[in-house]
Amino acid sequence: MIPVKQRDLFTRCYRTVMAPRARETALQIQLVTMLRYCLRPDVLFFHCPNGEQRDPRTAAKLKAMGVLPGVSDLQFHWCEIDELGRKSRRVLHLELKADAGRQSEAQASFALAVRLLGDEYHIARNIDEALELLRERGLLRSDVIVRRA
Repeated sequence: MIPVKQRDLFTRCYRTVMAPRARETALQIQLVTMLRYCLRPDVLFFHCPNGEQRDPRTAAKLKAMGVLPGVSDLQFHWCEIDELGRKSRRVLHLELKADAGRQSEAQASFALAVRLLGDEYHIARNIDEALELLRERGLLRSDVIVRRA
C-alpha cells in the first residue's frame, strides 16, 4: 500500500493514510461486472463512494451531506417470505479486502453498528468467497452457472 496525505472530514487535520490498493478496486469491479449478470433481479445492490482522494471543497460538501466513514464496499437489499407468508427485509454489507488487507477502525465500528441493527456484515478476500456468501443466501439466479476462468 502507498501512504498518502488525506484531510480528515471531521477534524480537518491532515493525516497519513494508506491508499486503497488497485487490486481491491479491480476485485470490486470484476465482482460487480459478474453480479450484473448473475444476481437475482429482485436484489438491490450498490456501492457507496466514500473513499478516494478529494479536494477540500468536495470533502466539505460530502461531510455536510452525511458521509459516514467506514461504510462497506457493497450493500445488498432483498426481501424474504417466511413460512407464514410474512415478508421481511434483509440487508448484507460486504467489505472486499484483497490479500492480507485489514479493516480500519471506522470499518470495524460500522460493522458493529450494522450487526447491532440486525444486518449481516461479511468480509470477502476474493471473488469466490463473495459469490459463495451470495449463493448461500440465495441471491444468485438459479438459471445462471457462475464459473471463473
